[in-house]
Amino acid sequence: MFGTIIMDSYKSDEVELMSQYIDDLCSPMDLYGWASAGIYSFWDYYTKEILYIGLASDLYVRFRQHNGLLPISENACKFKQIRSYFSLHERLGYSILVQSPLSQPIVHRNKEQYQDFLNIPQGSPIPNYAGEEGLEHIRQAEGQLIESYKQIVGSVPPWNKIGGDVFSRKYATRSNYLHVVRAFSNGTPDNYLVSRATIRELSENPTYEWFEIQLHGLRMMMLSCGMSFEQAVAFQMKVDPYFEDQWNRIVSSKYLDKKLIV
Repeated sequence: MFGTIIMDSYKSDEVELMSQYIDDLCSPMDLYGWASAGIYSFWDYYTKEILYIGLASDLYVRFRQHNGLLPISENACKFKQIRSYFSLHERLGYSILVQSPLSQPIVHRNKEQYQDFLNIPQGSPIPNYAGEEGLEHIRQAEGQLIESYKQIVGSVPPWNKIGGDVFSRKYATRSNYLHVVRAFSNGTPDNYLVSRATIRELSENPTYEWFEIQLHGLRMMMLSCGMSFEQAVAFQMKVDPYFEDQWNRIVSSKYLDKKLIV
């Protein structure tokens, strides 16, 4: 399930490095960090304008496709738009809305692992009971977020050609825009859905990553149950006997006071 928005930005010569950071946090090959399936956004680093909202079953692969590191038709990616952007600007904003690793679907890179684990012969179809819910969540989320942007701004983001899932559009709300879409490019200290560290910081700092993994559970309750951050903390204290120690470690480190520099 969704919960955490992680912001960052990169230069044109940092594409390979950024893709490796994304893979470290959202790899389909392990059960630590977050699932590979999620929502992502490109945004203008200087104006904070949202340029594109998309979904991916494998965020690492999709990022590489968009940035010309994996071959794919220009009509199926934003390489042309990104190349044009970098001809005029030094940095491009990029944010991801990630899911728990429990929502990890079967994708090209982990297919063999599932075949071996389930003892399924090579070439045979794999029942995608693992992560199917996660795939459905990203379809629904993309539709709601693009539609919420359209409701506020009056059109879809400039790099989007169409809206997302038609069924999900009717559930779009102003809150989707204020707390998620706007946060992709304008993460603020009072929005507890936003990671206090960037993609690269989380990849390079295991302690920060551990903190954000603990906070992700609170964010899931905020989004799925409509709780405030404080309510989610109080509820988790009641139901999880181990959470108090985790929470005390986060508080004593003053991590939630950390200034996010993208």
